Amino acid sequence: MKNFSISASFLLGLVTVSLQAGEPVAYKQVAPPPPPLYGTGFYGAIDAGANVFQNFGDTRTFDDSFTAFGTRLDLDLKIEPQHEVGFFGGIKLGYVFGTGVVRPTIEGDFFYNGFRTGWDGTLNTAFTACRGCQPVNLGSVNGNVNTWVNSGAFLVNFICRSAPGNQRFQPYVGAVVAAY
Repeated sequence: MKNFSISASFLLGLVTVSLQAGEPVAYKQVAPPPPPLYGTGFYGAIDAGANVFQNFGDTRTFDDSFTAFGTRLDLDLKIEPQHEVGFFGGIKLGYVFGTGVVRPTIEGDFFYNGFRTGWDGTLNTAFTACRGCQPVNLGSVNGNVNTWVNSGAFLVNFICRSAPGNQRFQPYVGAVVAAY
């Protein structure tokens, strides 16, 4: 029994020595992360889509007649516009200066719009040689026109943003210089 008490005392001494071996570790204090900055630096956007509606109106019919020296020329023109789907796309690049309450900004906006259009037309003509004479039908002419309508715009925007409290909501005012 004596051996057990000596062994137990020896082990208790080793454990006590190992528990007290060394200085307490001083942990390095980590600074909290900075608050996020919303709306600063470079930004960009891409626009793309389909131009599905062009308001050219419906079919139009024009009736006119010309009378001179007892003769008469009757003209009837019917125009049917064609509406086709087109494409639009654009790129916007900008930079917001500073992180204060007032943040000046400059951006460039490049925009393209294009669609195919045209019309089908029919021209009917009739000629009357004299009063009381029967009109002579000169026939009709059918035709169509197809073309592309393309437009592009380039804008330089000068913007003054207001960021009270460094929040996501940033009202702004601006001025634009544009070419079409």
